[in-house]
Amino acid sequence: MKTVEVTRTKIGAQSGRVPGTMEMFFNILREKGIRGVNRGVNAVALRQVTGWSSRIGISRFVEESIRSITGKSEKGKLQFGEKILASTIGGTLSCWNQPFEVSLTQYWKK
Repeated sequence: MKTVEVTRTKIGAQSGRVPGTMEMFFNILREKGIRGVNRGVNAVALRQVTGWSSRIGISRFVEESIRSITGKSEKGKLQFGEKILASTIGGTLSCWNQPFEVSLTQYWKK
């Protein structure tokens, strides 16, 4: 529905009358079909999947590294600051995939 909301906003800025969400959805569906409704959504979904999996994977790797450095066992609990550090590093490094959304959105627009 993100495509519908973006399109609604653009049309409202041009003509002054903002069509309803469902009205806009059915207009796009009639004119461009399901591909018009889903334009760009696949790229966003792919980026989100890779982003979340990267964040979790990198965070777990950093947690294991912290356990190794501090001498804790695999089941040993991390302190609050150690968890924050692992999550921060995981979140920061998971941004590697952002260019996918941009390039794939351009691909699907064709």
